[in-house]
Amino acid sequence: MTAKDALELVKEDINKVEQFLKDDIKTSVPLINEVILYLLSSGGKRLRPVFLSLSAKMCGYNGDKIPAMSAVIEYIHTATLLHDDIIDGAKYRRKRPTANSLYGNDIAVLCGDFLYSRSYITLTEYGAKDVQMILSSAALTMSEGEVIQLLKTGDINITFDDYIQIITRKTAVLFSAACEIGGRLAQVSEEKIKALKDFGYYLGLGFQMTDDILDYMGDEKATGKKNGTDLYEGKLTLPVIKLLECVDAAEKNIITDMFSKKERNENDLKTLKDIMEKYKIKDISEKTADEYINKSLSSLDIFNDNDYKKAMIALALAMVGRNA
Repeated sequence: MTAKDALELVKEDINKVEQFLKDDIKTSVPLINEVILYLLSSGGKRLRPVFLSLSAKMCGYNGDKIPAMSAVIEYIHTATLLHDDIIDGAKYRRKRPTANSLYGNDIAVLCGDFLYSRSYITLTEYGAKDVQMILSSAALTMSEGEVIQLLKTGDINITFDDYIQIITRKTAVLFSAACEIGGRLAQVSEEKIKALKDFGYYLGLGFQMTDDILDYMGDEKATGKKNGTDLYEGKLTLPVIKLLECVDAAEKNIITDMFSKKERNENDLKTLKDIMEKYKIKDISEKTADEYINKSLSSLDIFNDNDYKKAMIALALAMVGRNA
């Protein structure tokens, strides 16, 4: 099964999610409506709703709660990206101007707050108590991740464990929540719930690691993103952390000076990439990401084979640039 086949399996559900998102933004303030619709139409792949739907269907769920719960996840995810862009001073996301660059930081912050508030109203309307707790906890954890990442910006002493803490909170927790909710909707056993949580958690880690690798070594035409964004923002991610484990004292001083500067430039990026190539950091980093993806896939062993399980595996592999 291909990733395209996987998406086709839940196409109807995702179309319902899109419609729910449009209908659920209930506000009498036209500017809020304009900004939120701009954000929600940014071309995101709705990966978290896709995995929520696939998890639920793999477990035999045939109810009607998928659009509402997926919408809550998208509200939380979008609010996080919105606040992220403000903190980073980002001008573009997915080849489009960011909301903060179009409408200003003040409006962007308040629209992020609106999305969080909307998520809790929708969650209260449609979500059972256990689902409310899952998503509320996820939103809280993601906020913690933003703070930890901010504290670690430019910190040359960041450890791999620090990095895992950050990407767990920023990325993995919401993938894990989406998959867990699919199981909760289907009312499967706690053993299977844990398996779904683990699948989403390890997938989220592998996905973020892959994204961080591509930030340095990706094909800009294929990714649609300029290389070096993390470097320019002073974020030490997987490739740099792995590089610091390999370099000699002189090279470590170069990297330390680089991240100590107020701003970094294309020459810094070239220097860093040259050192990464010397130590084959792409291969080392990909091997690390693959370890987490393999843990993710093995979490599904408890489930019987069906098309939805095959779809989850195919899509997970595609997300990290691997083939089924």
